[in-house]
Amino acid sequence: MNSSGWRVKNLNIVDLLCTFPSKISFTYRVGRLQLPEPFEKTVLKCHERSQQIRHLPELAYSLSREDEEVLATEVLYYRHKFTRCVLKSSIFRQAALTVIQNIYLFQNRHIFFIPPTDNQAEERRLALELFSTLSQQEDLPVGLSLCHSILARVWARIVYKAEESLFGDPAFLELHAVVENLNTLRNIYILFSSRLVLKLAGNVSPVYRQSVNYDDRVQIGCFGIARAAYRYHPSCGVRFSTYAANWFYKEVQRQALAGRLIYLSANSVEQFAKARKTGNDSPDLSDVFLENDEDLYLRAERCWEPAGSNPEREAETNEQQQILLELLDSELSERARDIIRRRYGLSPYSVPQSIIEIAEQYGMTRGRMYQIEQEAFKVLRRKLRVKNSSCVAY
Repeated sequence: MNSSGWRVKNLNIVDLLCTFPSKISFTYRVGRLQLPEPFEKTVLKCHERSQQIRHLPELAYSLSREDEEVLATEVLYYRHKFTRCVLKSSIFRQAALTVIQNIYLFQNRHIFFIPPTDNQAEERRLALELFSTLSQQEDLPVGLSLCHSILARVWARIVYKAEESLFGDPAFLELHAVVENLNTLRNIYILFSSRLVLKLAGNVSPVYRQSVNYDDRVQIGCFGIARAAYRYHPSCGVRFSTYAANWFYKEVQRQALAGRLIYLSANSVEQFAKARKTGNDSPDLSDVFLENDEDLYLRAERCWEPAGSNPEREAETNEQQQILLELLDSELSERARDIIRRRYGLSPYSVPQSIIEIAEQYGMTRGRMYQIEQEAFKVLRRKLRVKNSSCVAY
């Protein structure tokens, strides 16, 4: 099996940690975790029960506070082990360096479990320094374990760039076993959250119910529970059910909006819902659709679209294309220039590429890709205005 078999087009599964299909039973995988014996028995009993029943409400198991602490500790342990495994391999470290260098950081996204500094630039510098040197790092502090969002992208890049021979390498097999254990812990969380999922699916906002029916909300919501399972730790100050609810609603919201004929951002939908509650059915559309500023995007995009059969427009478009290509080469960074060329199928790329495809190539998030595209268009627009004004003045 090659790395292309791990990628699913148009499906955001990067942070769900894709692995080879397991050849060992769930019972064996749970035993490999070495959970406390009473809890392990409960997990296996819950799993056995889930295989016998047809309706989720009959699965009357839930996690106690102690169970949540056990699972969260295990997840952190394997995240720490993953980080140590990456540090021992030059191939893995290169993947980590690429992700850390390019990923977009913000207030709630860090590189480490316990950031050594509040300054994002300094945290990135320390991370790049850590992964720049080959080290066994057996004494690596737990606080320097990779956060899940970083870990998942490092794993995805390792797999994406891997040669066929790497899949049999002992270092890769060790790392794969760590990821498989993380997924087993994720599945345990999901197994014990069935009643929570059913409850949350019934409490989804009416704004999104029309787009996603109840059964779909249950299935989609499980992805949200999975994403929460990788990230939860009691130090956040809430129970897992409270923490997971936020991820459940976020996943349902994302899927509901993605399925609409006309795309609206989550913020836009919330503004309309709030306006309707307060009796104002006409919120300011200039605020709602600020992200879709036609002057910023569409004018530049249209310059790279086929001109059709109109000779005058074709000549104008060709002239605009030439101007934009000159600005691409002179005003944008090498990375931004390459992203724009890929996005619109400009030379040397003959076919336009999607944001997802470009993000995979660069090991970056789609959000970061859009941000770079926005910044590039702002530069192009500013330079075009200067160029046009100088032509008029002349």
